[in-house]
Amino acid sequence: MGRIRRLFKGTLPMFSALWLWMMLVLLWLNSEGQSARMGASMQSYRWSVEYQYSEIWNGSAAETKKPVILTWRLMEEPLYSIGGITQTRVYDRRGRELARRPMAMGTASPIGTGVYTWSLLLDPVLSEEEQLSLAERLRAEPGLGNFFGTAGGFYEELETGGLYCEVVGGVDEKREVIYPQRLTYCYADREITLVDTDSGFFDGRELVTLRFDGVQLNSALVGVSASPRELLQTFRAAETSLDALLGGDTPTTSRVSISSDGSECAPMSDGEIIVATAYTCNPLRVALRGQGPTAVLTLLAAVGMAVFTDRRQRETLERERAFTRAAAHELKTPLAVLRTHAEALREDIAPARRGEYLDVVLDESDRMAALVGSLLELSRMEEGGALHREVLAMDALVRAVFDRLALPLERKGLHLKLNLEPGQVFGDRARLESAVENLASNALRYTPEGGAVSVRLERVGGWLRLAVDNDGPSLTTRELAHLFEPFYRGDAARSRTTGGTGLGLAIVRTAAAAHGGTCWAENRAGGVRIWMELPALQSV
Repeated sequence: MGRIRRLFKGTLPMFSALWLWMMLVLLWLNSEGQSARMGASMQSYRWSVEYQYSEIWNGSAAETKKPVILTWRLMEEPLYSIGGITQTRVYDRRGRELARRPMAMGTASPIGTGVYTWSLLLDPVLSEEEQLSLAERLRAEPGLGNFFGTAGGFYEELETGGLYCEVVGGVDEKREVIYPQRLTYCYADREITLVDTDSGFFDGRELVTLRFDGVQLNSALVGVSASPRELLQTFRAAETSLDALLGGDTPTTSRVSISSDGSECAPMSDGEIIVATAYTCNPLRVALRGQGPTAVLTLLAAVGMAVFTDRRQRETLERERAFTRAAAHELKTPLAVLRTHAEALREDIAPARRGEYLDVVLDESDRMAALVGSLLELSRMEEGGALHREVLAMDALVRAVFDRLALPLERKGLHLKLNLEPGQVFGDRARLESAVENLASNALRYTPEGGAVSVRLERVGGWLRLAVDNDGPSLTTRELAHLFEPFYRGDAARSRTTGGTGLGLAIVRTAAAAHGGTCWAENRAGGVRIWMELPALQSV
């Protein structure tokens, strides 16, 4: 729990804010693109309405039925997938309304005919709440939108269990239209009533009972994800937009009206009809369309980056704290020695002892200066400043470094073996010399008197490998893993008598990494071997 709390107080809010900002930009761009696509869809839809009109008016249906057929065709919803609603009205050239997009409608096939010739007009008889109730039922049970009964000998292969659909309502036989007061699906073992209204529409009208063996019901309030109530509001908003566009005037073929919200009223089919359309949709749904996977994946990526960054920050902070503690420890000892001997020098002591104490003060001062110098060098390397690269003969550079150590090697009685294969690198001379010097100093420091230091430079594929072997005790697996960390010394070499700052191999690692290389250590028979690997230049 503590880690989770740290995450919420640390990097997670920052990455969450970044994710939110990115998603807002993506949603805005997606909304713009979707708006353009909706505009294109509406234009295609208007052409579809024109085609439907031409097909119906050039067909064989009775003139009185053609407007009803067109009304059914207008149930098509081009914005269905995004929860949008299109409101459409079609006028003849004189501005008389032929058809408008209904909220709910059906079509039915009389028993035994197999042809859907009758229309079920629901808008005049259903209240808004009844429209919502029907839509909720069709949404919950999509199969109720299509009924197939076997009473007329058709649809027996479908095995739906349905017999017929019984509709009680007002009838316009000339147009083959029925206004349902009650609509019931009859099955062998049950009945399902979808419409049962006490609308005042039927006051004074004769009610007729008709039976059908095929029925299709469609409601504009049934969508993919939007609720019927939300779609009802959208439907009314589209109606309002279209009313505002028309302004109560009779449409004419000589006028084109276009609104900034996409509403349009214009003549089509060479002036035969006037098509008025308006559409409304939830802006948030439009913006979110197709962005679900992107939002989830980017959110997971943001959380992952927050966790990763938090872990890296904590690791970096812990390293910095450990480094500070180690540096303070390394400085504390020489400072304590300096203070002790400085206090002793204030006393009345023998001249010989005074000289001895001064030598200690000088030695500890040199040690502190070397430590501070190594700290500065490591800091500069870790800052990742620009490398002053040049083509370097690595064999010559290694030889020059060990030549400068000839006297210390001789004083300790060490035997040096050099086996250097010619090879070039493209690197910073000062940093690579520092790395090799620290490798050499490390070997010199930990090799016992009379031992041997072996240096080998070889080419392996596209790399130059420098191996420095020194005699001495082997290291444990744990010591090998931490050997290149600042101020780390193996347990076998903890004594201050070995000298050094504890930063040499850390400098080697940083220099190698800056050149795209690496370094590691391993035990060998009778000692330790330290490797440094650098990218080699191709031979010319």
